[in-house]
Amino acid sequence: LFRSRRPYIDSTLMWPLALFVFPVLSSSTPLGSLRQFAVYTDPIFLRRGEVHNAFVYPKAFPEKIAQQFQNGTLHLKSMQLDIVLVDNVTGTKSASPLYKTYNHHHALLLGPSRELEYVYHHMKGLDPLNPHGGRPHGRGCMMKRSSLEAMLDEALPPHRARRVSAFGGASGAEFRGTSTALPAPYTYAVESPESFMVLMHFINTNGVPSDQKLWECPCTKRRKIDVLNGTIDGAKPVPFSCSDELKEEHNTACSLETYQGGYRCCEHGVFLTEDLPGPEGPVDQIQAKFTFEYYEDDAPEMAHARPTTSPSCCDATGGQSARGLIGGNLEYDIPKCSEGTAPEKCEHVISTVERFDSPRNGSGEDPEEELELVHAWGHQHVAGLGLELFRESTGELLCRTRPTYGTGDKAGDEAGFVVGIPPCVWGPPPLSPPPRLRRNELVRTVARYNSTEAHHGVMSLWILTAAELQQTAPVVV
Repeated sequence: LFRSRRPYIDSTLMWPLALFVFPVLSSSTPLGSLRQFAVYTDPIFLRRGEVHNAFVYPKAFPEKIAQQFQNGTLHLKSMQLDIVLVDNVTGTKSASPLYKTYNHHHALLLGPSRELEYVYHHMKGLDPLNPHGGRPHGRGCMMKRSSLEAMLDEALPPHRARRVSAFGGASGAEFRGTSTALPAPYTYAVESPESFMVLMHFINTNGVPSDQKLWECPCTKRRKIDVLNGTIDGAKPVPFSCSDELKEEHNTACSLETYQGGYRCCEHGVFLTEDLPGPEGPVDQIQAKFTFEYYEDDAPEMAHARPTTSPSCCDATGGQSARGLIGGNLEYDIPKCSEGTAPEKCEHVISTVERFDSPRNGSGEDPEEELELVHAWGHQHVAGLGLELFRESTGELLCRTRPTYGTGDKAGDEAGFVVGIPPCVWGPPPLSPPPRLRRNELVRTVARYNSTEAHHGVMSLWILTAAELQQTAPVVV
């Protein structure tokens, strides 16, 4: 399969009719048939410049929730994450700003306690995105549903793996201020919700000067990069798998020989600062807090509940090429624009074409099946300008999202950081109807970054939520 060279239609003339929802946290007071509860992970402890990149041991849901939905389905409307800093003396909890604790990315698993404990022990001591130590795995984008499902399939028998619901993976700093709310009747469905488990890829940035850009995961001088053996500190990193476009521009994130920073230098337990903190240095105690909004069993919206799924698309570093399907490199570098370029013209742009939701091997999913796209946003890092999603066959702009940047110093409004990405949302009126796409339909991603200065390890990944079409009952004559 060859990548299309068709010129783009001017996207400024093709705004989608979906509502762009700005993030609003749910009220703690029950509203109608909606209820809310919050849970905290066990704390993690990080010194200045240290990385946590591992699953935290599963925690139980509130007993009321576990009992109410035992052997049933919990239908969630939304989920929200906050990063909490715990005072080591008083135990007081407060929202931690990104310049103290940076959320590089996270994933959330929900389901029966026994299953989550099996997954935790299976993954203990392994790189969550590279458990096989650099061996190819054919998972496609390793921060998407396909990766999480492959992990579950390795840890559990198929009938047990299906009982675990997985969310996130590619969501990071923006998640605190990005609305995940689905319009009824669409829901995030969780079977037998007894416990939750979180993959926390957090960086302690507390007290580190911003010009060190720890959120870009710089490879320090201590790291031993062996190009000949393809290792970093003796271990094989996540395999490199860049698109033709990135290879043609000789992007420095596509090869160990030119690699300077990013996920592959951001493993669990490493320090991203050149100087190491002493044994007497401060240790931050950090928790992840999740707030869930859910429907009661007898809610009117549940009469026709539409559970959703996460399509496998899209990673702007992969896609269709002359060499076939490229799973993606996860990350890429933004080179500084040429000297003398006007700042407003310093924009780095890449594009890729992928299938909307490639069926998994042995899943029985029909590649021609249509899905309704109901929620979408494009995950990007600092300097991101936005992502666009097109239907490749027609040039129709399906969604465009742009990061919101903070201007202050409070948690949720940190100056210079991506603090939210308002999503595209479709649904019943007054929203626009959801666009329908076949699983094997080609879609194009266009990713834009500001290039007034160089950046390492940036990402451009779509986080999509879709639903199967409703089955129409046959008419009896």
